[in-house]
Amino acid sequence: MNLRDVYVVDVRESPYVKLLPLSLSKVVVKDSFWRPRIVNLVDKTLPLQYEFLEKTGRLDNFRVAGGKRSGGFTGFWFNDSDVYKWAEASSYALVHKWSDGLYEKLVSVIKDVADAQESDGYINTFIKLRGLKRWENLAWSHELYCGGHLIQAAVAARRSLDDAVLFSVARRFADLLIEIFGYGENKLKTSDGHPEIEMALVELYRESRDRRYLDLASFFVDIRGRGYVAQTNRNEVFAIMMNPVYLVDHEPIKMMSDFVGSHAVRALYFFTGATDLYLETGDQELWNALTRLWRKALRKMYITGGFGSRYDGEAFGEDYELPNDRAYSETCASVAGVMWAWRMFLATGDAEYMDVLERVLYNAALAGISFDGTKYFYVNPLADYFGKHERRPWYDCACCPPNIARLIAYMPSIIYAVSKSGPKIWINLFVASEANIDLNGNRVRISMDTEYPWNGKIFIRVSPEKVEDFSLMIRIPRWAPGTVIKAGNKVYEPRAGEYFELNRRWDAGDSVEVDMPLKPILITPHPMIEADWSKVAIVRGPLVYAIEQVDNKDLDTNHLAIKPSEANLRERFEQQLFNGTVTIEGDGYEIEQPHKDPDPYHPYEPPKPKKKVTFKAIPYHLWNNREKSKMHVWIKMIS
Repeated sequence: MNLRDVYVVDVRESPYVKLLPLSLSKVVVKDSFWRPRIVNLVDKTLPLQYEFLEKTGRLDNFRVAGGKRSGGFTGFWFNDSDVYKWAEASSYALVHKWSDGLYEKLVSVIKDVADAQESDGYINTFIKLRGLKRWENLAWSHELYCGGHLIQAAVAARRSLDDAVLFSVARRFADLLIEIFGYGENKLKTSDGHPEIEMALVELYRESRDRRYLDLASFFVDIRGRGYVAQTNRNEVFAIMMNPVYLVDHEPIKMMSDFVGSHAVRALYFFTGATDLYLETGDQELWNALTRLWRKALRKMYITGGFGSRYDGEAFGEDYELPNDRAYSETCASVAGVMWAWRMFLATGDAEYMDVLERVLYNAALAGISFDGTKYFYVNPLADYFGKHERRPWYDCACCPPNIARLIAYMPSIIYAVSKSGPKIWINLFVASEANIDLNGNRVRISMDTEYPWNGKIFIRVSPEKVEDFSLMIRIPRWAPGTVIKAGNKVYEPRAGEYFELNRRWDAGDSVEVDMPLKPILITPHPMIEADWSKVAIVRGPLVYAIEQVDNKDLDTNHLAIKPSEANLRERFEQQLFNGTVTIEGDGYEIEQPHKDPDPYHPYEPPKPKKKVTFKAIPYHLWNNREKSKMHVWIKMIS
């Protein structure tokens, strides 16, 4: 294990956090659900992504910019960011599993990036190789967006691998930004069309303790919403897209009440960066806005935790505007949703944020990558009526593949946390793992054994170096009423939707048993969700289930309906399916289609059951891993 402390979000000195995440190097994931995915990152996912970075010219862009090769720019104007996200994911993944091959690739990439930097600190291969003027078209050029991902990669490489090369590149770029942007005379009073730089600068401040980076992040948060960002667009091709609402530039965040039409990833990255800023400054007005916008975002979130319902602009819709087959639910938006929820949780310790984080992580986000770690979804619909949706090994616009890779690399740091003040250890995610925790000078080893999410039994062994009083804070998900906790000779029945505090004097080998009632249930939608009217979805614990045609060859899943009182949901663990998966079977009906002509409209006739059928559902995140297939999350109801 890496002996360095490696924090993804290093808030140890942030004055307005309540909780501190653990170092990645202090958590070892051991379960059969997450461990293979982490191993795949190093063995398959990141090496294959590197091959695509080579094949598609993304790495050559840096080599040409650095004078190593001749040629021009290749691909999308923000292709630099894919390289940076890959470097960040690789840096953190190597903490979990070492690979000489991946490390050598990373060192090579870092050198190519460093050689492409200009003498004054500027770096952007698109602008340089196309001979464009810097900062002129910020609404669409993504110069600061790419720079933000550079900074995050540099911080990751420094923390994980003690790399000084990329960190120096990032600081020189950030120092240039300080000269160029701000409220001072002759400075640019605007920001990038795509938020990202905000959270990156805050993390750079945390790593360097240079206050100038925090001040610049504050400027970028404050300037947004005043219309200056949209005004920097001088590219007619993108003029339609680059309106203030799309760019989240329509209202200052402290006044913002809604973000209908805002690009989902932009909005969520912006809110994440603003939350990072709050954790350092304690700006109560900013916090009030963040909590208000969080409540708004929940009304725009899919049952899978997906964000962004509109293909038009990859954007948020109105409250409860949540179509299924046309759901955009971009994988990058799910990554951003986890990042925002995590920071809101660190600020408060409120179980709601971790409940939402878990839902996004286990459903919308995890659906973005195939089971074997080699293919990806860009968009994540909740229905595929024609069986045409399919993962791809790469995209021309490849923002999602390295993004989901870095999220999986982050995940172990989210499992546990400790209180900033007071001896409390927080159990956030139920992942079989071991953690070594410094609790106010007392070394505590936590061992968690579970087959979650397939099984609701969690065994926690606590081994402090010194016998001492402290608390375990155990999250009881909102979906888990009836949970029972046993510790010593006592039995507790905690409330769902909260953290249960188990305070006692702990000795080496003390154990806690948590038993959550995991069973499939039917969920009904809010009546304003028009697309799901008179439908139900199947949920089991943190997992949303989907019905795939490949598992239901004796019926047309487009015509499946159930009577909830007769559904008789039953679960089965199938070891041979995806290395062990709980599937759900139920009883339903295939509905007879009374109208044979092609006219889509007819006089009303009640739906008639054609035949009784047994249907099978699998976890949503696993769909489309075998073949292209029709798929449904929401199931029609009949009386």
